[in-house]
Amino acid sequence: MKFGFIGYGEAAHVIAGGYHNAGVEKICAWSKVFLNDPAQAEAEKCETLPELLEKSDVVLVLVPDAAAVDAARESAPFLSARHLYVDLSTAAPADMKTASGLVEKTGARFADGAMMDTVPKLGYKVPTVLSGRGAKDAFDALTPYGACMEIVGDTPGAASAIKLLRSVYTKAHLAIAYELLEAADHFGVAEIVMNSLARTMDSKSFLDGMNGRTCSGLIHADRRSHELLSAAEMLEAEGLKAPVSRAGAEKLREIADLHVREKAGGARPDNWQEAVAWIKKYKENQDPKE
Repeated sequence: MKFGFIGYGEAAHVIAGGYHNAGVEKICAWSKVFLNDPAQAEAEKCETLPELLEKSDVVLVLVPDAAAVDAARESAPFLSARHLYVDLSTAAPADMKTASGLVEKTGARFADGAMMDTVPKLGYKVPTVLSGRGAKDAFDALTPYGACMEIVGDTPGAASAIKLLRSVYTKAHLAIAYELLEAADHFGVAEIVMNSLARTMDSKSFLDGMNGRTCSGLIHADRRSHELLSAAEMLEAEGLKAPVSRAGAEKLREIADLHVREKAGGARPDNWQEAVAWIKKYKENQDPKE
């Protein structure tokens, strides 16, 4: 099996080295900009994209997200039925569908993969979800070398959607952390706030915490929206920006306006799945005049 990398930054370099050590027959790399020397991972540097595709059976694409469609378009004239094209960028689902169409017109198989953890920590064994009509082929080609793959469907873009949805929490959580830490430092209480939060957050597992917060949040969204808005106003009064706090207050206001507490007669859901179902139910039955 011959692997080719389109795009050769830090992640590609680490992954290529891992596959080499796992016994991949031949590894080639081509990139518009080489941030690392492929030879360090026992990979051959190709001078052109056609050369890379001529020498590869499995094509692993690790270009910037915005370049995914261009990479597929530029590769298409040199692809054939023998190629398995696996896009590991985190392009938007719509871009993955476009890339899939460009690749599959050539007879090549297409899969998109989204890495669910960090490559520097886990290397080529980073847990990765696969989607697209070529997902099974990608699973069969990569897992014998020790890659950790999971097929999530045959619709191109499903894998990238999963990663981007995770980012709604993980990246927004990072934005929250920066807003909090800057403000807490400004008030001279950062250590106290962080230790207090640690006691609260460390007392439950992630899922237990999500169950508790999402269920109680439906009942107490009005109060919590006011509290978060007050926090935003406090920060702004000190000359600090509070876009995340304001956005959070707006989202909680949207939930509060469903009037779940009144409509449910004081009852509350038991877990996050029920909380989501209740939100959907009350949104569908919401009076347009409310």
